[in-house]
Amino acid sequence: MSFLPPDQLAELINFASIADKEARSDLSLGFIKDENDYTSNFTGALRRIINSNSQTGLSASSFLLQHTEEREMGADAAIILSCGTESKVAVFEAKWPRFMSPRYPWDYEQTASGLSHFSDQLERQTHWRGLFAVFEMFYSEHPFGSQLPFLDADGSSCVWHDDTEAFRKARPNPDSIWSQAELQKLLSAKRASIAEVMREFGLCNQGKPIQMVDAKEIGREYGLPQRLLAINANIDRVREQR
Repeated sequence: MSFLPPDQLAELINFASIADKEARSDLSLGFIKDENDYTSNFTGALRRIINSNSQTGLSASSFLLQHTEEREMGADAAIILSCGTESKVAVFEAKWPRFMSPRYPWDYEQTASGLSHFSDQLERQTHWRGLFAVFEMFYSEHPFGSQLPFLDADGSSCVWHDDTEAFRKARPNPDSIWSQAELQKLLSAKRASIAEVMREFGLCNQGKPIQMVDAKEIGREYGLPQRLLAINANIDRVREQR
């Protein structure tokens, strides 16, 4: 069963695609400096597009949790989708592997453990995989039309956490530093667009509803990443559709 009525889900999928494409454009033109900047631009664009274009009752807000409220869960941002008395949460880790720079070291050794930083993030995400929709979001700086064949044509290239974790465990040394070549293999086999991710999220094929609707409260309760985007359905509109 879909968490949202079909028309609201269709809007969410479309608006997320547009926001991601806008951020990809800015990255390729040099207006975005790093992963955090892209993530901020993507979530901000999605908020603005929803609020200025929705015809189905969707609305959005975004905010940062205070540093004292943030706990490490191996992700950069969360999208909270609320409808009636329930919400769904998607969390994602953002990476910019810079495929235009061959052999760029996009992953690195953690100072404390000596293990791969990305592998450590994946392990921390595993705690939430049964409740939240968890995915990785890889950004591309290529101009449109010149991206490599294993990258998404319009926006970022996403991979569900379960697929990424399975790939990690199949590596000869799961905790070693990831290379661009390994990431290319993963993306070639399991890449999804942000539209596909939002569809699975909104259809409840990824993540489970929770009985909370206050985004800040959800963020504090579950130790979500600092950056939150809260998307709300108009409950009267939902009742009309059901």
